[in-house]
Amino acid sequence: MNLNVFYLDEDANTATDQLSEKLAAYPKHHLTNNSWPQIPTDCVADFVIAHTEREILIKFTIAHDYFRSIVRPINGEVHLDNCVEFFIAFDQSGHYYNIEFNCLGIGKIGYGKQKQGRTLLEESVVQKIHTWTRSDVKDGAFNWEMVLRIPVDTFVFHQIESLDGLAARANFYKCGDGLPNPHFLCWNKIVSPTPDFHRPDYFGAIQFMPIAEVFSGFNP
Repeated sequence: MNLNVFYLDEDANTATDQLSEKLAAYPKHHLTNNSWPQIPTDCVADFVIAHTEREILIKFTIAHDYFRSIVRPINGEVHLDNCVEFFIAFDQSGHYYNIEFNCLGIGKIGYGKQKQGRTLLEESVVQKIHTWTRSDVKDGAFNWEMVLRIPVDTFVFHQIESLDGLAARANFYKCGDGLPNPHFLCWNKIVSPTPDFHRPDYFGAIQFMPIAEVFSGFNP
């Protein structure tokens, strides 16, 4: 799949909850269960993405989840909880970043070429990503949304001055490996016998649109 990431004209001082409202006007992309349909789930998830030239903004919206998130250390096993993930590669080296956050705002970021032997980024780098979460429980289902603000200096193995016009490859996920009924939802379909998000060969192309090309459906 291909995805255009449109510019959102906001400065770094804008409150994250205000960004959530503006992101709601941008195109919505679904995380489907097509990769491993043999693992059924009622959980549904989608995301919206934009950029401010110096930040990647992602808003995940999840419904019919089962709540199980605990306080973990930074770079802990957040994938066991109600977790959203964003993996991105900026070059052809085969290396990519995995950015994972549970619904309590606890994050993990690694870098490498494969699932094993990844380099975990310093806690101070993980803490550069600001999150905002809103949740409720209705009829026993946990519904929540999270906004991630990912500054370009998170990507410490690259020198990215601006996202303006930058091309990359990425995938987006929702999981909960430790939930009573685990699920593994993806944006770009992965072909593997068992769930495995660390498959950069199945990343989709994303294009950070030039600042001059804002989303036509967005009315500031």
